[in-house]
Amino acid sequence: MTAKSSDNRVNNLIWGVLLALAGVGLLLFNFDVFVHFEPYVQYGAAALLGLLALLFVGGYLSARDNWWRLIPGWTLIALAAMVYLSTLPALDQRITAGVLFVGQAIAFAHIYLLDRAERWWAIIPGGFMLMLGGTIALSSLTEDPSVLGTVLFIGLGAVFFLLYLLGQRWQLWWALVPGSVLVLLGLFLFSVGLGQQNLPLRLWPALLPLLGAWLIWRSTRPLPSRKLNVDAASTQSRARSQSSESVARARRLGEYGGPAPGAAVEVLPDPEETQ
Repeated sequence: MTAKSSDNRVNNLIWGVLLALAGVGLLLFNFDVFVHFEPYVQYGAAALLGLLALLFVGGYLSARDNWWRLIPGWTLIALAAMVYLSTLPALDQRITAGVLFVGQAIAFAHIYLLDRAERWWAIIPGGFMLMLGGTIALSSLTEDPSVLGTVLFIGLGAVFFLLYLLGQRWQLWWALVPGSVLVLLGLFLFSVGLGQQNLPLRLWPALLPLLGAWLIWRSTRPLPSRKLNVDAASTQSRARSQSSESVARARRLGEYGGPAPGAAVEVLPDPEETQ
């Protein structure tokens, strides 16, 4: 038996025991067995979830290549927080439900920050989870579907714009397409839901032809001419380079490198002066 298969058997055994205990506990909770000890049971469940989260986080710290363990780790932390917040009767349960999505958003943000160049994709699920959690929490303040839909669609569109800004823009230009569509849908819901009695809000689509005309103008205008910068060498430097090249060429061809015949004149002494 290999070490890998042995580890798999141990992991399956641990998860089997945990799932069995969780199923039995939930059944007893549904039949009101723990009704008199409900707060303490919730505290215990939150502590157990937190312990499981620490196991996943510790597993990641021991093997950094297994970055996927951050997803269940942060999710279990969010579940532990949800169970604890459910013991607070004054807190709206919709805010508690939004905590789960926020925890998953933190997990993907953590994955992205570990390697921004290779894991740019984590921005999309992380941003979506954050906007879902925020919309669910916002529903505790207002139940107007136009407001919630506007916040959700514009927020999802903002995720794609953030992806474009944080990544290499020339490679992630496609993110502008779904981002623009989602933002436009959000503005449409906003104008339909809240702009019936407000004329400026109903006229905002008039900005789209102006934006389209500006893009057409940018795509059809002539490109500015660019002149190539030619670094011209000075006359003295060109003369030096030509002379050095001629000397080097003469040496390669075996030519005579001394002065030309007749170029040197030797002055002989006068015989009368020597006598």
